Amino acid sequence: MDSTAHINTDLVSFGYSESTYVMTDYALHCHNFYEVFYFLSGDADYLVEGVNYQPTPGSVLLLSPHAFHGVRVNSTAPYRRYSLHFHPDLLLPERRDFLLRAFPQTGENARQPIYFKHTEQFHLLSYLESLESCSRKSNEFQAQMLPICVEALLMQIADMSDSCNAFSKQSDTPQTQLSSILFYLNQHLKDPVTLDEISDHFFISKHHLNKVFKKATGTTVIDYLLRKRIAYAQMLLFNGCHAKEAAADSGFLDYSSFYRSYVRILGHPPGADRGVLAKPNDSGIGNVIVHGH
Repeated sequence: MDSTAHINTDLVSFGYSESTYVMTDYALHCHNFYEVFYFLSGDADYLVEGVNYQPTPGSVLLLSPHAFHGVRVNSTAPYRRYSLHFHPDLLLPERRDFLLRAFPQTGENARQPIYFKHTEQFHLLSYLESLESCSRKSNEFQAQMLPICVEALLMQIADMSDSCNAFSKQSDTPQTQLSSILFYLNQHLKDPVTLDEISDHFFISKHHLNKVFKKATGTTVIDYLLRKRIAYAQMLLFNGCHAKEAAADSGFLDYSSFYRSYVRILGHPPGADRGVLAKPNDSGIGNVIVHGH
């Protein structure tokens, strides 16, 4: 494996990484791209939407746009992994829905498994090594080869998802009250819901709601909603939406509060993102540091 292998284009970011430093905190973030994370070795935890995963060699995590996630490295054991971020525009339109079927979407399959372990029989590593080989080709060759390699990997992942019932144990994806709260928030992301409405819906106090939520995710319910809405608004702006329309469509009732939040979280005004194609290697939106718990 080539530790320098990396690809950065407008639609794809891919790389093999190895590190030995310890991270005592999770650095949670969300972004507007799909992500495939393939774990090779190390001692790490992955937190995705309040659920903790302890990856084993050969395990895979599939992340959809706007999923809050982050890694914590627990020891100096070599932490080795492949990661692929991609924009769906890379995929041919006639195959796009099929190739993305393994990734959670909104609606009925929003809670489908995202973690798979013991995946060796699906030979995903060989497809990742093809992408690694692609990184060493000329730009002209890489431009032709890259979409084919990514589609081939996603085709294999779709087959894996269809062929197995998630190799994780039931405890890896608990259907707890927190899971229901997160599902509810994501289903009502564009609605102007309040903390009172959420606590009433789940018959728990606002204090207990925030306590449980912060322990699992590292942030409050309102901050989680805010950052998710900013991520969604940014996606609308990328697609050419006007800032005021993006604010309204992402659940903000007041444009000035939207503007202030956008600048605070992303560091620039919303107008700077209108019609811009963000690159998958751009830093994640609105990082939230989560202290170990």
